[in-house]
Amino acid sequence: MDDAPTPQWRSSSVLLVDPDPMTRESLRKTLLQVGIGRVREATSPEQVRDLISENATGDLALVSLALGSGAGPVVQALRDAGWARVVALAPTADIGPVIDAVGSGVHGVLIGRRANPAAANVPSAIHELSAREVEVIQLVAEGRSNKWIGDQLSLSALTVKSHLARIGRKLGTGDRAHIVALALRAGVVS
Repeated sequence: MDDAPTPQWRSSSVLLVDPDPMTRESLRKTLLQVGIGRVREATSPEQVRDLISENATGDLALVSLALGSGAGPVVQALRDAGWARVVALAPTADIGPVIDAVGSGVHGVLIGRRANPAAANVPSAIHELSAREVEVIQLVAEGRSNKWIGDQLSLSALTVKSHLARIGRKLGTGDRAHIVALALRAGVVS
């Protein structure tokens, strides 16, 4: 007979708050696979209010910043209702919503790629780009020329061209528009 203690997370209760059904499904499956005891889901601030009115509390609430302006009040309501931990899920690295989430009282923020069909065809190497490469892609997305980008970043136009060539090799494309499209789909630039 095995007297090993049951891992603590097997009795944990997690709430997923995200409007995207594919993201919720992906997270739910992952949480259940690692042995989380109970996973509840909500798609809107209204559903969270309903759960709170039923005195539902738990160990962890994962709140998507895809709720937009509704994310902050949801975080605060869950904290006030006694949820032990509230963590924001940021589908992109856009800093504005992350700062808002921290201001509303989250215990942490996880930034990552959303589980959506558009992101399925994005090379994983896109998440390994350097900060400078992402900066170059953002300026390309704004329609800027290599010379203009170089002037703004204190680089030569040739160095900008080299950055774009390296990015293209990493992503498997030499086309500026395709690079930008991949970065947009992956949420690396906005």
